[in-house]
Parts: sequence; structure tokens; C-alpha cells
Amino acid sequence: MAREVQVEGVVLRRGYIGEYDKWVSFLTPEHGKLRLRVRGARKPKSKMGMLTEPLNLLKARVIEGRTQRLMVQPQLIRSYVALRADLERLSVALALCETLDRWLPEEHAEPEVYTTLIVALEALEAGASAEQAAAWALWRWLAMLGYCPDITRCGQCGNELLPSDPTLPSGDESERAGNLILVPADGVLLCTRCASQREGIALTSGAIQLLPRWLRGERIDSDARPEAYQELLHAALRYAECVLESPVRWLEFWERLNTLRESG
Repeated sequence: MAREVQVEGVVLRRGYIGEYDKWVSFLTPEHGKLRLRVRGARKPKSKMGMLTEPLNLLKARVIEGRTQRLMVQPQLIRSYVALRADLERLSVALALCETLDRWLPEEHAEPEVYTTLIVALEALEAGASAEQAAAWALWRWLAMLGYCPDITRCGQCGNELLPSDPTLPSGDESERAGNLILVPADGVLLCTRCASQREGIALTSGAIQLLPRWLRGERIDSDARPEAYQELLHAALRYAECVLESPVRWLEFWERLNTLRESG
């Protein structure tokens, strides 16, 4: 980076340094994830305290010091007010930010990863399902970072996978191939025949139809069936835990809470 640069990005996390300062994990499209110090942000009358909280989309100057980088003159672009008013959507948004902070190395630009986060936040702001936004973002990130399994061929026999007939309406449960099985420990998707010999996560026709569309770059679809994106969220959490050895803790906790709530 240059000695001083103007950046735009999202605050993923924040912490405290000393008596009055904060540090922020700041995701930008051009420079990747940056760890920045914000001087005086915890002083009682400082406006930078609220500006540099997670989920805020900011424009700021970054100054390169001898041992650290400083964020100065942050300006708020977007704060996602509606999202913050809903506890479920807020929890998922914070979990997605925490996930990227853990997954991404510093100073490695991933513009598509950044854009995916912005799209997910905008969808949550507009009232999209928290589960669908989380599942969509996680699978997109797994693909972008090179961890997504091959969804075109069986990981055991090599035969072409036959998902639902593409002429059928989205979500139609009539299909040629039956359920496929995702085996997180091996990072493979198995056909019906091979799946009978292995343990894994079953993906029904709705999920099988939806996942390729997401991986091709389609945006979040409000018409998708809840069962499909619930399956894909569960599969993404288990898969990420195995292939990245990094569980998505907040989303897993939220998933368990939902299960308890549904079970009464």
C-alpha cells in the first residue's frame, strides 16, 4: 500500500487498544482485509466510536505508519438500519462478517468476496430470509476461495451427476437421480448409487437445483423453497468446518437455537 490511500469498505470486527483507541478489521475490495488502528475512538465525545462499529460501510483514509496502519476521517456510507432492528438478521450479518474475518488473510484482495458480502447485507436489509442469505453467501465464498466440491460429477465413481430435470419448475420434487450426498470429510458430492455406501449430508432435489444457480452467480432468489436453503445452510456449515477446519461458530449457535425453537 501507499503511505496514504483513500479506501471504502465494511467493518468486520473491532477490538480495543489501550485506554482510548480501537482496532478494526476492515474489508476493502482493492486491498483486501486490513487491520487498522483508530486513535481516540473510545473517548466520550468521539464520533469515530460509533462509526467504526461492525457492519458499517465506510469511506476513510488509511495512513501507513512505521509499525501500524491508522484509519482517519471515516465517513459513513451505509449503516443498514433496518437490518439492525431485527435480531435474527443482525445476528446472521455479524456472523457473516466474523466468518470472513477468520477465513481471509490480510492484504489479499478478493473483490468478488467483498461484493458477495455487500449483496448479502443489502438482501438482509431488504428483509430477505436470514437462512437464505447466509447459505447463499457461504456457498459463494467457498467457491470463490477454491473449496467448493465438484457438483458435476460423482466424487467416487466419476459418473455425471443427474440432478432434477431442468424443465421442471424450481423446487419440484420429481427427479431422476434421487437425493445426492455431500461427504464433508472428503469434500465430494456422491451420486445415488455411491451415496448408499457412505454417510454424509443428504441434499434433496430443491437444494440440488438451487446450488448450481448460486455457484453460477445468480443472486438470492426470494422464490426459493425454505427447505432447500435450510439444507444448503446446514451443508455449508458442516462442509466449511471440515475443509477449512474453521467452524462458523455464530451461525452454528444460531442454527441450534432455531432447532430448539422449532422443537418447542
